[in-house]
Amino acid sequence: MKDLLAWFGFKQYPFDKEIKTADIVDTPVLKEAFARLEYMKRRGGIMLLTGDPGVGKTIATRRFADTLNDNLFNVIYTPLSTLNRGDMLRHINALLGLQNRFTKSANYQQIQKELLDCKEQRGRTVVLVIDEAHLLKPGPLEEIRLLTNFKMDSFDPFLLILSGQSDLKRMMNFAVMEPLNQRVRMRYHMTGLSEQDTVNYIKSRLKWAGCTAPIFKEDAFAAIREYSYGFPRLIGNICEEALTYAMFCDQKTVDADIILKVKTTDDMPTK
Repeated sequence: MKDLLAWFGFKQYPFDKEIKTADIVDTPVLKEAFARLEYMKRRGGIMLLTGDPGVGKTIATRRFADTLNDNLFNVIYTPLSTLNRGDMLRHINALLGLQNRFTKSANYQQIQKELLDCKEQRGRTVVLVIDEAHLLKPGPLEEIRLLTNFKMDSFDPFLLILSGQSDLKRMMNFAVMEPLNQRVRMRYHMTGLSEQDTVNYIKSRLKWAGCTAPIFKEDAFAAIREYSYGFPRLIGNICEEALTYAMFCDQKTVDADIILKVKTTDDMPTK
């Protein structure tokens, strides 16, 4: 049985999603997102991070979370964004390690007290990351907005990051979203990589994997950018499919023809 690592001489799979945040490629888009997250670390409040699937939103927030001092920040992450109003409060309540209360108002007051005490009494800022936030309905979003109102809306004791697909950005333009939209302190829409940044991204991941020889030909880079739209997750998927295809064809390089084949057929050579 052929093995991708042995065939190309990799020390590790170049496009493995389990890569440590310290080894993530510093693309211009990621740098821009990270700079805004760093700003919000100092200011608090609500940040809106949007982009199409696979563009790197979760990687950006994961890397940001890994840089935070545990003595100063308490990071809470959830991708569970299909809850109703009451369930959302109960979920956040549980994430904070608090006991569930019987009424929505009791849970609300308990959450606010914990967020405030964490900042003022224990010197730690809660960073609440809600992923897949484009799936949130107006009701739960309204509850989340109300949670950010402290001291007659004059204080931001915690950081709320709403991360979601491009639909979330469009949702904020609806009239019903205006109260929340006005409270967003920072927003950043992540886009795909340029053609040159795509090339740099692929080469960096190959180098990280221990690659010492050129594998992808120039025409392959252009084809990958076209099919992936410059989204890192899609780039990785296409590259791994192409490398696997090349391996089963007994080839050590990948050209545009291989990229075309893996994107237009489900058949994999068996020899």
